[in-house]
Amino acid sequence: MTQSTLHLFIPGLLHRVPEWLASYGEVGRYPALEWLLSRGALTPSRGWPSETTLCRLFGITEGTPAGALTRMASHPDDPLTGHWLCADPVHLEAGIDDLVLTDASRLSLSVDEAQALVGQVNEHFTHRPWTLEASTADHWHMHLSEATDPGLQTTPLSAAVGQRISQLLPRKSPRADVWLQDLNELQMLLFPASVNQEREGRGLKPVNSLWIWGEAPLPTAPAQPPLAAAFGQGPLLEGLCRWARVPCQALPENAQVLLDTREDVRSGGDALVVLDDVWAQAAYDDLPAWQTGVEALERRWFEPLLKAMQRGRVRRLHLHAGDGQVAILGPGGRWRFWRGSRSLGDLLGGEAP
Repeated sequence: MTQSTLHLFIPGLLHRVPEWLASYGEVGRYPALEWLLSRGALTPSRGWPSETTLCRLFGITEGTPAGALTRMASHPDDPLTGHWLCADPVHLEAGIDDLVLTDASRLSLSVDEAQALVGQVNEHFTHRPWTLEASTADHWHMHLSEATDPGLQTTPLSAAVGQRISQLLPRKSPRADVWLQDLNELQMLLFPASVNQEREGRGLKPVNSLWIWGEAPLPTAPAQPPLAAAFGQGPLLEGLCRWARVPCQALPENAQVLLDTREDVRSGGDALVVLDDVWAQAAYDDLPAWQTGVEALERRWFEPLLKAMQRGRVRRLHLHAGDGQVAILGPGGRWRFWRGSRSLGDLLGGEAP
């Protein structure tokens, strides 16, 4: 293989581990992952949301323009006019002292339900300078004819899922109060909506709010694609690939298939693989499900890549944990025998609060 770098982007891989270690004492053993992390240079976590980290892998360093990028992915033939934000359907549930957010991936929302709710919201808010659009059942957009609030700051969805939201709402803008008023009015509108009443009758959580985020303007596309290829799925990845002119391919079954069949990975430039096997499990604080997901990653990705590194077939590997933390392995990593494999507890336990 050439001196190109293989990037594995695995949101949720490490950021919960210190917390789980403090609570449970251990998170399990994963020999191949431990070998890779122990022989690489492991940077500290930056605390970035996974969406921000993914954008940075494509060269976007200012903000997280997820609204424009995901709209580009869902409507590739439409011109990207005006200003776009993500306005994703969510369920807010009262906690002990705050509201806790559940995202649409756990709501089983149908396309018909999404369209009905969006239509009801648009009909009610005709006086506001925005309209909603249900690009998919789970992912909605808000369109403004122009960026009416350039100072607005929001929180990417991944940083809000499973969290108390009072400190994560739109902020740092002279018009932040207007956004909060709209959200409060929207919640009152959604509460009695017939779609939600029917959902509750079937034992499903209602869509009782929207999560507004991804407001950053889309920068000029890079002159040269930052990657030779990307593998994975999801509207943000697909939008980034379209924006940067990077071929976006379906995720191979495992690392062995990737290395055996992809010429652009064997002999081309840098490649990116996005693995979202453990993101939701970490976000919702589900350690057993996370352990099952990491065990699957061991078999399909970490073990084949360990062998490929040892044989010199992969010379440069970056493991991105989704929050800005990355393990950087270069050609010398396989010869660092003095660096015995360390458990995740030894590698990350010192970060526990």
